[in-house]
Amino acid sequence: MEYRNWHVVVVDNGSSDDSVRRIKDAFPEVPILETSKNLGFAAGNNVGLRFALKSGAAYVFVLNNDTTVFPNTVSEFVEFAEKHPEAALMGPRIDRRDPRREWPVRRKLDLVTLLCAYTPLRRLVACIPVIRGVFYSTKSQPSVVQFLPGSALFFRAAAFEKVGLFDESTFLDYEELIMAEKLRSASLSVYFVPQAKIWHRGSASASGLRAKRYIENAKSEEYFFSNYVRLSPFGRSMVRLIRFLTYGARAVRYRNYREHFNEFMDVLLTRQSVKLG
Repeated sequence: MEYRNWHVVVVDNGSSDDSVRRIKDAFPEVPILETSKNLGFAAGNNVGLRFALKSGAAYVFVLNNDTTVFPNTVSEFVEFAEKHPEAALMGPRIDRRDPRREWPVRRKLDLVTLLCAYTPLRRLVACIPVIRGVFYSTKSQPSVVQFLPGSALFFRAAAFEKVGLFDESTFLDYEELIMAEKLRSASLSVYFVPQAKIWHRGSASASGLRAKRYIENAKSEEYFFSNYVRLSPFGRSMVRLIRFLTYGARAVRYRNYREHFNEFMDVLLTRQSVKLG
C-alpha cells in the first residue's frame, strides 16, 4: 500500500472451515472478529464497522473477501475524499472477467432503470454504447452516481453518524442500494472514483447457494422497494412478473430451483415489513 496509515480488521461471518486459524497463524497482529454464525452481509459488516469507528477511523473501506486491492487504491480514495468533503461514499473501478456486472449506476432508480440495470436485460444494454452511457458510469473521470457495487465501498466515517450503519433487515443483496438512498436523504453524495481500482473474483461467498441466493435477493428487493424507493403498483407488478419468469426459467432447467419453488412464491407474494432503528 502506498498509503501507510491503514489497519485491517477481518470479520469471520460464521465460516465453517479452518480459515480463522490460518489467518491467525499467518497474521497474528490482525484483529479477527468472529460472529459464530452467518449474520449476512449487512449485520456481518456492521460488526467490523463498529470496531473501526470505535478505533477512531477517519475512513472505512468495506471489502468482500474475494477482492484484490492495488497499491494506490486507498491513496487515490483519500486524495479524492480530502478534495471533496461532500463525498460520503466512494467506489472504485472494479476489474473482473465480466466488468459489466459491476458498473456504477448513474441514473435515478425507476422502473426503466430497474429493468435495464438490474434484470437480464442489462446484458443487452451493456453491449450498446449509447444506451449503456444512459444507465452506467464507465468513464475515466470521477462522477456522482446513484448506486455503487457492494463488493468495495469506501466510506467517510463521519457519514455513519448521520445515517447509521447498514440496514440489517436484509441478509444478502441490496445493502449498497439502501445505504446510497440513506446518504442521499441526508444530502450526502455518492461518487465513482475510477482512479482507485480493485480486482473482484465475484460471488465467492454465494456461488453455491443457487436458488437460496435468488430467494434472498428477492426478499431484499421486496424490502428495498417497500421501504426506500417507491414504485407505482404497475412497476411493482412488473418487477414481480420478471422475478417469476426468471425463476421459472431456472426451475425448468435446475432441480434445485424446483425444490424451492414454494419458498420463492411465498417471498414474491409477501410484502416485506419495515424494520425501524
